[in-house]
Amino acid sequence: MALFGVQFVLSVVMATMLQKFSPFISLARWILCNEHLVRYLHPTDEELKGLIGKNSATVTNKGKGRRAAPTDARKRQTNAAAVGSNSEDVKTFTVPCNIDVQLDKATIEEIDLLPQFLYNDYKWLIDFSFCAVIINILVEIFAFFLPEIYTQELNLGLVWNFLVIFFALKVLFSLAAAYWRGDDTGERSMCLTFGLFFFVVAMAVLVIDESLLDFGLDKGYESFSEKATEFMEKQGLSSRGPAPKWMFKLFLAVASAVLGAFLSFPGMRLANMYLDSLFYCSETRIMLVLLHVNFLAPLFLVLLWVTPILQGPLMAGSWNDDTENINQTEPFLTEKGYSNLRFILLLLFCVLRLSLVWRHLQSYLDMAHERIEKMKKETGRITNVELQRKVARVFYYLSAAALQYLAPTILLMFSVLMLRTLGCTDWNSNPVGASRIQYSSLISNSTREAALSLRGVLTPELFQGVVSYLVWWLCTSWLITSLFGVVYLKIFEAS
Repeated sequence: MALFGVQFVLSVVMATMLQKFSPFISLARWILCNEHLVRYLHPTDEELKGLIGKNSATVTNKGKGRRAAPTDARKRQTNAAAVGSNSEDVKTFTVPCNIDVQLDKATIEEIDLLPQFLYNDYKWLIDFSFCAVIINILVEIFAFFLPEIYTQELNLGLVWNFLVIFFALKVLFSLAAAYWRGDDTGERSMCLTFGLFFFVVAMAVLVIDESLLDFGLDKGYESFSEKATEFMEKQGLSSRGPAPKWMFKLFLAVASAVLGAFLSFPGMRLANMYLDSLFYCSETRIMLVLLHVNFLAPLFLVLLWVTPILQGPLMAGSWNDDTENINQTEPFLTEKGYSNLRFILLLLFCVLRLSLVWRHLQSYLDMAHERIEKMKKETGRITNVELQRKVARVFYYLSAAALQYLAPTILLMFSVLMLRTLGCTDWNSNPVGASRIQYSSLISNSTREAALSLRGVLTPELFQGVVSYLVWWLCTSWLITSLFGVVYLKIFEAS
């Protein structure tokens, strides 16, 4: 019986395609470089001088003549990159803040994205996630016709899903580190505040009895403790077993606090995009409904784990169509049916959030126009460099803004797929690893028995409980940070 079969072939093919075809066919590039998104070009020095009535020939760079105003999008982006630098050759002059400047629009090309912050991380995460989605779909199709695929082969869907989760966490860490290294101490304070807040919330959640919040952590850790104690006794080790349950939950609370801190600024960014999208789509009722559902859906998804509200009534409800047998009840959904319902709802939410990515990113790009319109209402003067930076910086951080929207969504989606894959994998009946160890001539008898016993310690119930809690925590923390962002931005606008 082969260790790797269909899944291994699919993984090799997909990895080859990712390496060979990503420079030519890229989902990440298509998301940003299409007709759905347009960016704003900052005005050139000549345009600003023309608006204030100055002769562009009187103010030139030292030792060089002024070139003609660029018209191509690539040249305008080169000028925008120069504006962001600290070059001493840039001639500065002031213009009135209420200058009547109109920003030109242009489509986005990949050459404009290459110098952007975290663009390579964005492209890798999106393209790798797309390949992982294809792997999951193909494995599900093969498993539908060949159900024994989960027991005859090592499930490589777990590996792909785990790698996507790792890359998404790495990207969120890079975004948080960028804010932490910034000059603004308020951003560091916000990360610390959210981290401490989520640590307290996680501790409060983890001490709640699982009859109210059904994660399966207690059941999974008890199974792990029992297996670990048996393993230590067989090996002749004097130990009371693994760490107590409170240490396990303390570790989960610390991990939850770190993840909540990572989601603080993505939540704030989502709130800003959400409010701006509502403003630009105020006349489109269907889009308004989708935006509201997209923003508030995590509130409903969080309730899927609350037993008294949804899980209890659906799994222990009274469906009685026989008035004579009034005492006979049968549940609306079985445990497996409820898990499938939760999986479908979570996946639909991720698809909805991904489908609205262009609307949210365009709202972010429109910030450049909003900044100029807000500047026109001010008095005084501003330098040409500062005015151009107001516009150029919005586009320069487009890749980072896209990651703040997409990385948590991808993290949630593949955590759900990981939970689904763990539920479909029966580790106790999977003979793949056991047969290799049992019949290997390179392993001694004592080592073989220890390896087989250790394999039984890693129970799937523990991993399912941890991943289930992770999915719930992602929905909760992202909802809290986005709601905080809406309240904060509303208060900021009112003041």
